[in-house]
Amino acid sequence: MRTALLATVATALLAAGCTPTRAKYLGDYHEWTAYGTWPDTWKYIDPEVTPAEIVAHPEWCNGETRVVLEGTVSEVCRTMGCWLEVEGKDGTRILVMNRDHAFFVPRNAYGRRVFAIGWPRYEEHSVELVKHLAADAGKSQAEIDAISEPSKRLVFIADGVLLPTGGLEPPVKPLPAETTAPAAGESMTPAASEGGQ
Repeated sequence: MRTALLATVATALLAAGCTPTRAKYLGDYHEWTAYGTWPDTWKYIDPEVTPAEIVAHPEWCNGETRVVLEGTVSEVCRTMGCWLEVEGKDGTRILVMNRDHAFFVPRNAYGRRVFAIGWPRYEEHSVELVKHLAADAGKSQAEIDAISEPSKRLVFIADGVLLPTGGLEPPVKPLPAETTAPAAGESMTPAASEGGQ
């Protein structure tokens, strides 16, 4: 029943001139692996954009405009795989944070082509969070200690990430504290805790 319904919806969208995004095509036909939630995505409904295009369109950065981000993984959280940096061909990077720590990506995904689905927005990061992210990125203790200012930055809050299969380690299992969603009004970004975890 569900398959028939999905086929009907897909046929209606195609008839209306909608075609699947490259991300959907790669996920469906080339066995890319989805981490988190990956809904069906359609061109002209869910635009596929690069980090530079997001920077160039601040009106998308309201936390309400869903887009499909495409690029290359330039950095991954070395602790749990709860965030990654996506770089475009022009060198523009954007921090991708997994919504509510709901999923993790392989920590050895560096250099892989990637798609992420979610919402770009500006966030204020506390000194504690900036230090936490620096520790997760493997920065030296001197670099971490030099952080003394909060940071307002563009982040991409992802519901899902799509990576090619093969050669990737399994994602880290969530810690017991990571299995509950934040209370209403709390930030979607992870909070730093003792020991850099």
